[in-house]
Amino acid sequence: MIADQYLFVASLNLGGTGLHSSKFLIYGNTRWSRISRKPRNLHCSAMRIKCISRNFQNSLKNLVKILDTSLCREWNRRNRAIIILAMTSCLILSPIEFNITNGSFGNIPALAAKNRFAPGTNEPVVKDPEAILRNALPIENKTIRKIQHALEWIPKDIRTRSWTKIEQEFKQANSMLDKQKDEILFNVLDSKRTEAQAMLDTLVSHKMPSLRQIISQRDSEKIVLANADILRDIGTLEEDMVKEFPYEVPKEYDYLPQLKGRAVVEMTLKKANNQKFDLDGQLFDKGYLTLVIDGYSAPVTGGCFVDLVNRGFYDGMKVIRSDGFVIQTGDPEGPDDGFVDPQTKKKRLIPLEVFAKGDKAPTYGITLEDDGRGAAATMLPFTAYGTLAMAREEFDANSGSSQFFWLLFDPELTPAGRNLLDGRYAVFGYTINGQEYLQDFKVGDYVEQAKITKGIENLKQPSE
Repeated sequence: MIADQYLFVASLNLGGTGLHSSKFLIYGNTRWSRISRKPRNLHCSAMRIKCISRNFQNSLKNLVKILDTSLCREWNRRNRAIIILAMTSCLILSPIEFNITNGSFGNIPALAAKNRFAPGTNEPVVKDPEAILRNALPIENKTIRKIQHALEWIPKDIRTRSWTKIEQEFKQANSMLDKQKDEILFNVLDSKRTEAQAMLDTLVSHKMPSLRQIISQRDSEKIVLANADILRDIGTLEEDMVKEFPYEVPKEYDYLPQLKGRAVVEMTLKKANNQKFDLDGQLFDKGYLTLVIDGYSAPVTGGCFVDLVNRGFYDGMKVIRSDGFVIQTGDPEGPDDGFVDPQTKKKRLIPLEVFAKGDKAPTYGITLEDDGRGAAATMLPFTAYGTLAMAREEFDANSGSSQFFWLLFDPELTPAGRNLLDGRYAVFGYTINGQEYLQDFKVGDYVEQAKITKGIENLKQPSE
């Protein structure tokens, strides 16, 4: 699996992503099927790879030597060259470094520790989609942010069973919720203040005491569930603090739908030929996803997607790519590979839209790499399983239309700011529920229905 991921990263650099039109997808899959064929000796005893954090040049030299000699002598020269090229590309373009040692295969914990903080920031890499969405809200209330971040550390510390830290984080959040209600409510909209006050009272009088008791019992599973429920309330309070859309979208995009806020999309998935979803042996007739579309960070991309959902465009839409790394859909039947506007009779194109951290608004029409900021962290990074992003043609940043993809592969190998996706493709939302169904969502399966359940009032059409 790790070797496949290295080859996938290399294929991204070589242009074989298939994250574009279906025509390119066919070509990309042909190339991918050739280079990802597993050689018989890939896991032979001579190949023991360990992830390390130093000695890049020596590691690369040893890797090429072992591949060229004792690893697989029966390979022909072409196959050896392909594997060397793929792994070399990965070594150059990713933070992973290799050495041939006598140790065991892989050392992912060491890699995870190295990538704890996102490049260019003092912030840890966040893989929880709901946490990413909370952090992306345009608010300035420092009190609620401190409470949020203290609670977000609890599930991370559960993994290491750092109970002292967990108790400290709980006490910090609980004390601020109890003693700084006025500071929290200060930024809440007047129309939402009564509801916010009631939510705060429930948190202080019921939910936080319940979490304290569960922490004392050291019940990890219940702690995670109770903490997540509290964080959702914190997220609601934060959303109630957003007073107005924080910036102006360039007027040149006024002809496109725009999402001035957030929307929730419920999506029902079906298998082809009335098959069932197989989730670790459990069978399900349908899959159910909850998507949050973030117009604060991607108003144009998010607006065009929600507009298509509202039109019923994705109902019945088939999956055209599913390779374990991404799932791609949105290519309609017929000669067109995107949405054709019934009024203009032309394919509607969406500009590339990427919001870099520290900027006041998204960057349009250019990748961050071409803008000289290839390592910049983004507001909506590719670090969560089920990240939603718009597909486009490889060499045309403004060629997105209706095809989009879910990212599936492990972000431990592609941390924020160091992969080949951040800043190059427009992320417009995340899957917050039902991610498990994506593992069995294959080519030929389809979206039975997609509907907007919240936030339709935030969709602004060009005429409005």
